[in-house]
Amino acid sequence: MSVVSSRVSSVASILKTPGSRSSLLNQPKRIRFKLPDDLKNVLLNFETDAYCQTYKDLVCILRDSVLKDNELLSLLTDIRQCISLLDERHKLLIEALLNIPWTNRSLEVTSAYKKFVEDLMCVHVYHSKFVMEKLILRLKPANASDPEWEDGKPRTEDVQRLNHVHDILRKFLTVIPMSQDLLLQVLTSAYPHISAGTHSHELYVYALLQIVEYAPYLRRSILHLIVHRLVELDASASPSEIHAHEEDEMEEDNEINGAIFSLDDSTEKKLSTPQKRQPMKHPAARTLDACIEQMFDYIHETCHVDGKIDVDSLRGVYNDLLHIFEELILPTCGHHVQFLLFYVCSFKVAVAEAFVKFLWQKVSNPNVPYFLRQQAVAYIVSLLARATFIPLSLLQGVLSEMAAWVHAYICSQDMMECANSDVRVHAVFFAICQGMFYLIAFRHKDMTNGKKNLLFLQGLNLNKIVSCRLNPLKVCQPAVVQNFAAVTRKYQLAYCYTVIEHNARNNLPIYQMGNVTTITLDPFFPFDPYLLQWSEHRISPLYYSSQCMTLSVESPKNNQYEDEDDFMDESFSTDSSSHSYVDKFSYGTSPGFIQT
Repeated sequence: MSVVSSRVSSVASILKTPGSRSSLLNQPKRIRFKLPDDLKNVLLNFETDAYCQTYKDLVCILRDSVLKDNELLSLLTDIRQCISLLDERHKLLIEALLNIPWTNRSLEVTSAYKKFVEDLMCVHVYHSKFVMEKLILRLKPANASDPEWEDGKPRTEDVQRLNHVHDILRKFLTVIPMSQDLLLQVLTSAYPHISAGTHSHELYVYALLQIVEYAPYLRRSILHLIVHRLVELDASASPSEIHAHEEDEMEEDNEINGAIFSLDDSTEKKLSTPQKRQPMKHPAARTLDACIEQMFDYIHETCHVDGKIDVDSLRGVYNDLLHIFEELILPTCGHHVQFLLFYVCSFKVAVAEAFVKFLWQKVSNPNVPYFLRQQAVAYIVSLLARATFIPLSLLQGVLSEMAAWVHAYICSQDMMECANSDVRVHAVFFAICQGMFYLIAFRHKDMTNGKKNLLFLQGLNLNKIVSCRLNPLKVCQPAVVQNFAAVTRKYQLAYCYTVIEHNARNNLPIYQMGNVTTITLDPFFPFDPYLLQWSEHRISPLYYSSQCMTLSVESPKNNQYEDEDDFMDESFSTDSSSHSYVDKFSYGTSPGFIQT
């Protein structure tokens, strides 16, 4: 061997390290400290000079070092023997103990840790809030970079971590009944911020619904908390924003796919196969979608036992959601959260009837603020129009109630010498009129099927309503008015076009007087098309997409109204399997009427 080759081999042998040594060198360098042997004396005399430094070292070890399972187990054993000494002076030590990652440890260690926390809460009530806050933090993702759940199903490691925390919470609620108020307070303050990622929200909502399973007396409070945060999310994701965001993302995906793939036979075959449900692209809508799907799943599982409706469970869930609806959802103009009530009503017709009756009591009560009465009308008519599970008898019963109320209101105004011309004074009246027009136009196929049903519509005396001096056709949404006029003319129920033309002439600008401002009702229909793609499968089988189309009404002399097909666009697809955003947003601001 030459000198050069031997020198090279010797250098290589020095640089080369065996496998075991290499693994040791690659491990992060940690300085390990020895835990104190006499923990009791350290805790008793931690303020004296002799043990002060030892106590500080103990806190630093717990805070900065990674204890092995046997070390942590030994420490927990010693701590439990001195649990009475951990008063308010040892808050730093307790914080260090509670910050130790323990949910992924061995069964022996996790059991010992749970017993330590339980003993601490029972012996020292002073630490209750602090301990509860640390426990609730374990209901959030361990790492901020944790991905979202696939198919909305929790991962095994997440379920395992949550179960450990729930074991302690369940024990607290049993041993210390007064802790339920503290738990609700901490759960509220720890709820993820609206800007947090989807995984943080879906994990936290999942954990909250797990608490309801072993603490059913907290169900209304916990559901109230969840719905309150979902309402906030819903407000931050308007339909127009979702539509714009999804269209932009779709265009980008199409550009990328068009640049990479060619449409050969294999590609066309892939495109023809049905795609699995995809999460939303809009951040707030994505989070809202995942959380509402969990709520739908909870409602379904709670109300069904062995695949059949459990009436008692359904009654309890409905009453809780109705209370939450009255307080949180009814006063707002949301887009998706209200479908929780829509879903519950689909389980049994009696539930839908009870919900409509509750809303009508709001409408007919003059002591309720007029805004809430208008909102209640919108919920009634939107539910009756959109829900496939609403029987015709309920629809006709509500129309009868509305017509009786409207005619009574018209008579009361006719008895006055002059009616107040301020639209706001008659806001509820106009809202009910628009609701009637909307229901008749949207559900006209069902309501004109048979002579008996036509006689019912004739008995509503619609002509008196449209021709009264309050002139509801002038205030209602144009899309509703045009469809209602077409339907009523077709079946000789009322003749609206004279009033429509009169209103159009009165809205013309007058010389030297400027433009006349026309006041119309807000186009709020709570159960307009559901846009969240992940949870849509719960709603689409229960939902009428569209039945009527908007007409370009200029004059009743136009022969386009002679046949029903002239105001029914057969080219429009009502197939619930279609999830195109173009279809959903072609309604504009109207309640299911396509504008032409």
